[in-house]
Amino acid sequence: MQSRIRTLALSLLTACFALNANAEMTAEQYKQWAHADNNSVYAAYITGALNELGWANGDLISKKRPPLFCPPENLPIGPQTVYPMLDEFFTNHPGLSDDFPVGLAILRSLQAAFPCPKGR
Repeated sequence: MQSRIRTLALSLLTACFALNANAEMTAEQYKQWAHADNNSVYAAYITGALNELGWANGDLISKKRPPLFCPPENLPIGPQTVYPMLDEFFTNHPGLSDDFPVGLAILRSLQAAFPCPKGR
């Protein structure tokens, strides 16, 4: 019985690691899903990535370090703002692999759209 429990626990642990390994949304997934369903897990992923980048930016600014990107203060940035940026990013980079991480594409898109002034 104890061996069975260990086997089950090991199986569950392995499954959890396999799920985590695929947690990053890829360029291929974005291109297949793009704009199809704003209530999907992919839309939630985009929102989460934006939130995390916003927190990282705020933390850098609070520590008097250069931010990752510098949007206007009165511009809310949400998925509807970022979708066209991502579409343009992938159009302008056709050689990227299908497994290119969307989180990095979001960061690069925000940096291109909202560069920081020199010295900030």
